[in-house]
Amino acid sequence: MKQELRGPAGLVVATFDDDFSLNTNALAANIRHVMDGGMETGRGFIICPCGSGEYVSLSVDEHRRMVETAVEVAGGRLPVVAGAAGVNLEDVIERTENARAAGARYVMVPPPFYYEIDEDGMFEWYRIISESVDVGLMIYDQSWRADLGTTLTPAIIERLATLDNIVSLKYGSANLLKDMGTVIQAFSHRFAFIDNSLGFTATVSHMHGATGHISGPSTWWPEFELRFFELLEDGRYAEAERWQSRLAPYMAFHTGEFTKGPRYFHDSAIIKASLEYVGLHGGPLRPPFRAMSPSDKDELHAVMELIGAQRAVLATA
Repeated sequence: MKQELRGPAGLVVATFDDDFSLNTNALAANIRHVMDGGMETGRGFIICPCGSGEYVSLSVDEHRRMVETAVEVAGGRLPVVAGAAGVNLEDVIERTENARAAGARYVMVPPPFYYEIDEDGMFEWYRIISESVDVGLMIYDQSWRADLGTTLTPAIIERLATLDNIVSLKYGSANLLKDMGTVIQAFSHRFAFIDNSLGFTATVSHMHGATGHISGPSTWWPEFELRFFELLEDGRYAEAERWQSRLAPYMAFHTGEFTKGPRYFHDSAIIKASLEYVGLHGGPLRPPFRAMSPSDKDELHAVMELIGAQRAVLATA
């Protein structure tokens, strides 16, 4: 399992047409782009659908179709983790079972959203799911929701380690840095840790035993993120940090540094605009989220040109 959940985790977004219907042909093309860029078992995997990819907006049927498409295109050469989110246990279990039936070996399940819960409630959520399905589960830590009781504290991680088919923790960020080193070292023999910081703490996590890191850029620039992973695997950490720092102007869109006044970008809006830059299908976002405006895209694309991303050359008649 740790050999499969290694390297950059590509955040695969839901590909919608203008009428908000799911376009699985575009989804397949986007996944093939990731594979053509070198991502394969041991050198990356994909999360499809993912949180940044609007998975809470998908119907059960759309969710199933996305996972089926991903598994078919991956063809056993690229691991597929299916994200399954919800506030209803039966709905999450149904999506998880559908993903398993489609051929996904792993399913990522976040804590229930909306409600505040305590650690006993969070443990019971995962205990019931783990005892109801026969698939490897990745738990999606949401450290920014710690005040709602839905973050992975050292105490809850120790309890979750008793549930056999929980195999991976998507864990880690700058605001967890105090606990990260201790927790990853203590439990890296038990879980495949996937750094959840969009690269900001990926080097530190790898030093302590993490096997991978989440990555929006790997879906439109897999070669860049694979080089970062190679440097980490070689233990060339200073060089890896310098390499990854090239993304800083781009990642500022994710963290809000470039926002002006009330402007806000959902992660999916940034990833979809980036896919369009390299000639892939991004498409709209389902409300309440919205795509970047043409001027915002121009600003983002200028940054992508600055960091050296390869823009698609459009054919002319």
